[in-house]
Amino acid sequence: MADVGAVKAHTGIRGRLWLLLGVLLSIALFASAAVFVERQRQAALAADARVAHTLVVLQRALEFDTALLRMELAHRGYLVAGDQTFIATRDGYDADAASQLARLRQLTSDNPEQQQRLDRIGELLEDRRARMRETTAAVAADGLDAGRRLLRTQGDGSILPLRAELEALRDDEHQLLRERNAAAAAGGTRLRWAAYIAPALGLLVLFIAGRALLGQLAAGERLRRDLLRANAMQQAMLDGAGYLIIGTDHAGIVSLFNRAASEALGYRPEEVIGKLPARTFHDPGELAERAAELGGDPFATVRSGDSGVRSDDREWTYVRRDGSRFPVQLSVAGLRDADGELLGFIGMAQDITTRKAGEREVRELNQQLQTTVQELESFSYSVSHDLRAPLRHIDGYARMLVEDIGDGLAPEPQRFLQAIGTASRRMGQLIDDLLALSRLGRKPLAKQPVDMAALAREAWGEIVTDGVPADALKLGDLPAVAGDPALLRQVWLNLLGNAAKYSRDRGEDRRVEVNARRVGDRVHFTVADNGVGFDMRYADKLFGVFQRLHAQDQFEGTGVGLAIVHRIVVRHGGKVWADAEPGAGARFHFELPEAEGR
Repeated sequence: MADVGAVKAHTGIRGRLWLLLGVLLSIALFASAAVFVERQRQAALAADARVAHTLVVLQRALEFDTALLRMELAHRGYLVAGDQTFIATRDGYDADAASQLARLRQLTSDNPEQQQRLDRIGELLEDRRARMRETTAAVAADGLDAGRRLLRTQGDGSILPLRAELEALRDDEHQLLRERNAAAAAGGTRLRWAAYIAPALGLLVLFIAGRALLGQLAAGERLRRDLLRANAMQQAMLDGAGYLIIGTDHAGIVSLFNRAASEALGYRPEEVIGKLPARTFHDPGELAERAAELGGDPFATVRSGDSGVRSDDREWTYVRRDGSRFPVQLSVAGLRDADGELLGFIGMAQDITTRKAGEREVRELNQQLQTTVQELESFSYSVSHDLRAPLRHIDGYARMLVEDIGDGLAPEPQRFLQAIGTASRRMGQLIDDLLALSRLGRKPLAKQPVDMAALAREAWGEIVTDGVPADALKLGDLPAVAGDPALLRQVWLNLLGNAAKYSRDRGEDRRVEVNARRVGDRVHFTVADNGVGFDMRYADKLFGVFQRLHAQDQFEGTGVGLAIVHRIVVRHGGKVWADAEPGAGARFHFELPEAEGR
């Protein structure tokens, strides 16, 4: 009996040990399940936060794009109308764009790729600012025509590369949003499985498991409230987003309808969710046209995605409840579960009415600019054919009168005829200079390495034929530059001609010096003379058309030569300026890009 008792006692102890081990195992299993549920809850909250963050980034990118378009529109409005108020408007939108860019940098500080793209966007924005400042300076110096010719509507220096980089940034954020939504859906699936497993594990224990189950139910209630709060937060973020966000089930019935969509389309969420298909808000004609392209389904591109992340991004027309229409940029993505089964769609739409209006205004402004250029070309043609012929007749008849009856005329009529001839020839020269100035804006640059020393010597050779001493020029070492030889030759003719003309009172002591030095990848040229000079208070007038600082009877000229120099140098990407003192000569400076490989 003792042995039996010992065996029973041993069996009882062993049973209690197994029971204790079972209870401990059940507790361990339950605890593991609870930890897993908590982790999934935290993951769901984190996924919602990441989705909200991405939406904020997209909103900031949209605001930045809007500021850019408004800045560009104000700049072009200034070039069309010449109204200075456009400059203040443009600079205000420029400041707004800079502020939005800074916010984007802060929001994407954890994304190195987006930071690099934002650095590129910042560089392009600064380049666009520099171009606008250059254009404004050209308008101030030479008038609206000069600024219009500097306008770039595409390519480097225009707004297009900047917007292309911004579009790439937004595409990446849209992709990130789809990935995070997919991750949130997967987390929800795991959370549901955890909710099923936890009660099953609770059945493995008796009294302890029951109490644990009650505790888990309480934890589940807390989790439900947390999820409700998270959903409320997510809904608040969706309602605060600047996009119209509409979600549907796999059949296309609306399951999500944020506040922006409600306000834009005129429907209350309770009238739409679970009741209306999303196609209600689309223009029927556009749906039919798109369906014909894709074989019967306007969103077949999204449905056919093998991985469930393919999207369709295009312009659509939305129809409000009152029947009115407005354009949107709609991005639609399919939502699929882990098995690839289509769960529904999520669409993010942006009202682009303002953008379309801006684009339309830009097109109209471009058309106006084109019309203005055509009118200017027509005027140039008229000048060259309709005005020059009468001037030649006037000059010719005046010469004939002098030759035929000049000896029989009194000195006063002879002087009148000579004045007529001189004035007509001067007017003809002025017309030639104006035509040359107008052709500069239309003639394409034939850039190549240019020997500036050879060009300067050639130009001086022509000037010497007008009675200028050949040894009056001192030519330094002039590096080659990248440019159009024919146009740069005109620069030397005008600058050296002016130096020779305004220093002629020096007689045998007349001196003209030309020097150059390298400044980085550019060459700085200086043409100096010891002539009459000018007052620096009037230096801002030097490079304007018809701007003269000396009387016509003192120094001949049309007042166009320096304007031609300025336009040629600016077209080559350079700059030109001058300094002088009355009676102590003048110095004209210009910079041009150095020839490659020199």
